[in-house]
Amino acid sequence: MVSSAEFVRVTAAPTGGSVAAAAMLAGACDERSVPSQVRVARGTSTFTAAADDDDDVAASGSHVTVGLDVEDADASLAGDVANEAFALARDVGADPDAVLAFAGAVADGAEPASDVREAAGLDRRPGVAVPTADLAAGLAHSTLVHASFSGDEQAAGATLAELELPPELDESARRRLASTVALDATGDAPARAADAVAAGVRPHETSEAVFETVEGYADVLAALAWDAPGLGVALALGAADRADALAAWRDHARDAHATVRVAEPARHRGVVVADATDAHPTVARLVRDYRSDEPAALAVGDSAAALATTDADARDVLPESAGTHRLAVTETSETDDGDGEAAVVEAVRGAL
Repeated sequence: MVSSAEFVRVTAAPTGGSVAAAAMLAGACDERSVPSQVRVARGTSTFTAAADDDDDVAASGSHVTVGLDVEDADASLAGDVANEAFALARDVGADPDAVLAFAGAVADGAEPASDVREAAGLDRRPGVAVPTADLAAGLAHSTLVHASFSGDEQAAGATLAELELPPELDESARRRLASTVALDATGDAPARAADAVAAGVRPHETSEAVFETVEGYADVLAALAWDAPGLGVALALGAADRADALAAWRDHARDAHATVRVAEPARHRGVVVADATDAHPTVARLVRDYRSDEPAALAVGDSAAALATTDADARDVLPESAGTHRLAVTETSETDDGDGEAAVVEAVRGAL
């Protein structure tokens, strides 16, 4: 596919892992001198519309989808896509970025494959999983946890001040910080939060990547996949400005935490439903992990709906969706009477 095609189009779901996987495939194409194009779609309906516009291009090349189940694609990656893309790139003789693959897997809530771990060679350390050396900014804008200070850099700074941490953090200081974050995030949250918060502490330290921890890198990828997919692809390809990526991450996180904080999830059997002006995967995931007593959370907005699950396959449950086994998104029809939103809610409730 990659090695024999004249041109490769890659269409990815708006998740951090899918963007990482798409970039690895594009990188493999580049190493084989095969032209490629990457785009991000927010559901199969987006994909279909884009494909109709690209008939002439499609006729001359191969089309690979990542996190999308589309019948007329030439090939698809639909499982743990970052791991799959890393393996595929190696199979065609390319040298994919193992740290990117690791971050992509983490971004989608998957375990990095053994060959990814071995190639990345990352070590864990005590502390919190943030992309920046600035702890106040990192804590405030991390979407790996939802705590009292989330979305508020001043509040995060006050939390740090209370800890009286040394200028240079030793292991003891890092452990105290991680404990404080974990206790804050789980204090009034459902039982699931205790497992969810583990993603935000004891991170893998990066040595050459552009961010402080690989989990922080994953957080940035996930944010950009939704709000700035072009920048996200460029970041994964090593062609984006770090400051621009962090600015987009901060904006995404601030809005997501504000949305989750004011959401009033309606509880149904098997799922909670939260109305959100901007419904997207980060909001659904945070509601599932920190606001829901049910195993799934559906965030429904004006033009999109996102579903986060713990056991059911999110892509099977949410109609015409793109994403991962546990996190999927779809576009909803914009109607004055809200029929599109209601239809999505009923479809998800019926499937669960």
